[in-house]
Amino acid sequence: MSSDRLRTGVVWNLVPVAVLGVVGLGLNIAIGRWWDTDALGVFNQVTTVYFVFATIGAIGINLSALRAIAQRPTDRPAVAAIVVGALIPAVVLAAAVTGLAIASRHALGRWLDSATVAEGIVYVAPGLGCFVVNKLLLAIVNGHGRMRAFAIYTTLRYVMIGVGLGICGVLELDATRLPIIWTIAEGTVLAVLVVETLSTVRFAGMGDWRPWVTEHLRFGIRGAGATLFFELNSRLDIWLLGAAMTDSDVGIYSMAASIADGVSQVPIVLQVNVNPQIAADIAGGRLDDVALLARRSRRWFVPGMVGVCGLAALIFPFAIPWITGNAAFERGAISFALLMSGLAVASPWLPFNQVLLMGGKPGWHTIYIVIAVGTNVVLNLVLIPVMGLAGAALATAIALLVSALLLRTMARALLGVRL
Repeated sequence: MSSDRLRTGVVWNLVPVAVLGVVGLGLNIAIGRWWDTDALGVFNQVTTVYFVFATIGAIGINLSALRAIAQRPTDRPAVAAIVVGALIPAVVLAAAVTGLAIASRHALGRWLDSATVAEGIVYVAPGLGCFVVNKLLLAIVNGHGRMRAFAIYTTLRYVMIGVGLGICGVLELDATRLPIIWTIAEGTVLAVLVVETLSTVRFAGMGDWRPWVTEHLRFGIRGAGATLFFELNSRLDIWLLGAAMTDSDVGIYSMAASIADGVSQVPIVLQVNVNPQIAADIAGGRLDDVALLARRSRRWFVPGMVGVCGLAALIFPFAIPWITGNAAFERGAISFALLMSGLAVASPWLPFNQVLLMGGKPGWHTIYIVIAVGTNVVLNLVLIPVMGLAGAALATAIALLVSALLLRTMARALLGVRL
């Protein structure tokens, strides 16, 4: 992959990240103002349930398909078999988690002490099934290296979230129905991706798809724990902080953590661009090419990421209190700066976070994620009582760097790849 092509793919896929930032912030502000804070709370709780079930339903089949297609993108009979072998279990799992979410909605509502949450799950459930299948269909686009198309479809998802919000506002739906926003967005994306798949994958004359069902499930099950732990890790500092400090403190930190999470999407943009090439190079034994890809991408990505993190840290204490109209958020400036520092220092390795998966080591990838999460837990438990909000941020930043260095070591030991 040439440097120019890689940079072009990254630029295209920065567009959905920007749209996500605008839509994500606007979504929370709009629901809070157009409805009320209770509606926002219900929406976010249902959304949490939605993403947890979606993570369980996907289990990594999408990554297995991405890797397999990237290794043989021009072998059309094999690609068709890979796609069908992934679609069958994906559709079954999508239906299963959708049914499970609906069946468990009352229990979840009682656990969250909200009957409204239980009703909201009904409206988000169809979108849940669509989301699981969409993750696979987007992975197929990614595996073919069609990064402009990938960016367009991802942008469509975020635009449709905004459209869904507008529909809810025009129809003046009550708070219980707001989660239908996800169903509107994912249903639209699914319809478009079905057309994309039928247009780019030639199913006539495909190879035997049945062995791929087993392969995808084997790969997915071995890596499923990593996906769940990764989702847990993204909010671990907030959960542990909530057990030790007031709701107000957690709210201030959550604002900093949410924006930091948005900035962390930038390395993922590079990740989705390099994953297909890494999978193909490792399968072909071109390990030096993987190392060369890492070096070349770092020359421009790391300075750019450091600049973004530094600028964001400088702007935060002025912009966020002004945007929110609440000066209390200025207290989160130190925490945000620490989180930005962690992202900046770890930036040389963050885009290669899935190299073990691309190298066919989903079990080791799970072990890597478990160690990273365990490090984060220990550091948060030690530093939060001593430093409060700053302790949570410092713990998360250190854990991020430790996990990056661990990835570098494991990639060399298990794959022979020097990152």
